[in-house]
Amino acid sequence: MFDAIFLDRDGTISHDPYGYINNLSDYHFFDYTFKALRLLHRYTDKFFIVTNQSGISTGKIDINNLENIHSFISNEFEKRKLPLKNIYFSDNYDEDYFSMRKPGIGMFQKASKEFNLELENCLMIGDSIVDMQVGDRLKMKTIFLLTGMGNDYIDDVRSSCDVNLVSNNLLEAAKDIKLILQ
Repeated sequence: MFDAIFLDRDGTISHDPYGYINNLSDYHFFDYTFKALRLLHRYTDKFFIVTNQSGISTGKIDINNLENIHSFISNEFEKRKLPLKNIYFSDNYDEDYFSMRKPGIGMFQKASKEFNLELENCLMIGDSIVDMQVGDRLKMKTIFLLTGMGNDYIDDVRSSCDVNLVSNNLLEAAKDIKLILQ
């Protein structure tokens, strides 16, 4: 059982067709996302989404549109009785160790404080090297996905991160999670 499972957003639970999703009509979950999340729910009673959304600071994403997308995500989790506790996002390019932007640990520290989590007893799932780097920094278990940007980062991730599992997608990861619990 994990204290929490942290999920990247774009490329992990949803398609990332443009790099910056600025409209709810462009936001689409993968077909298997909720099946995977139901399987992962066996291992935690807390999900968090942690997402870098620097498009806000550059004007590529409107904050109201981002809030609409996050409201939609929350409602979809709620409809399925999945325990999404919060969605954290970084809206800038600040990249120091404690920043909110991954691989900074700020979003995770905030979740830990707000929900009394032991971060070393959590899991990070994502499709970017920064997802794996922050997992390493916090001594979390990590699952790297080849969806989204995963294929672009796989060589760098394998050479510089201590990844517990590499999976083709979130559903495969949910089915294979037992491999990292042994």
